[in-house]
Amino acid sequence: MIRARHIPFFVRFFSFYSRNGLNRLFRRIEVDCSIEASGRPVLLIGNHFSWWDGFIAYRLNDLRLHKKFHIMMLEEQLTPRLFLNKAGAFSIKRGSRSVVESLHYASSLLHEKENMVAVYPQGTIASIHHRPVRFEKGVERIIAGASDKLMILFYVALPDWYSDKKPVLTLRVIEYTARERSASDLEESYNIFLNECITKQIPS
Repeated sequence: MIRARHIPFFVRFFSFYSRNGLNRLFRRIEVDCSIEASGRPVLLIGNHFSWWDGFIAYRLNDLRLHKKFHIMMLEEQLTPRLFLNKAGAFSIKRGSRSVVESLHYASSLLHEKENMVAVYPQGTIASIHHRPVRFEKGVERIIAGASDKLMILFYVALPDWYSDKKPVLTLRVIEYTARERSASDLEESYNIFLNECITKQIPS
């Protein structure tokens, strides 16, 4: 597997690129998040609907969470873009023996309070209209090996254009606090949250 690195130049560059790239793509970004994440490692779980998702998570971290950023990527996507690992990306290769190593590595990161790991348990990019979201079981193994102080956060990213040329991107974040942490429990709770976020998007 490919492990994450944090080279200061690349960390600063991706912070800059996330901010400016998303500002060019979206008319504005609205963040609904009042969570204080200091003192606890964070597992960030989001909806995987676009190429920009990793940069969205990066920007959310810069704006609200302020953690040392890590993100799990498929190895076939990270290998030709190895510069991403210099800003916190690490790999997982489905169907290989190294899957266990990748999941253990993600868990080990989540024993340090300054760390955040972003994952997309859907595994692949899917239409933003596809529901319900289905989670693979790897997220359950990550949580099982993580610190007992772990904070699990769900985020949903939803763009809306209406009559404008560029969309508004809305990010909503909640903490998952239930004791049940199986993939099926996380999936069910995430889908409830996703549906609530979509309902809030609809103008009254």
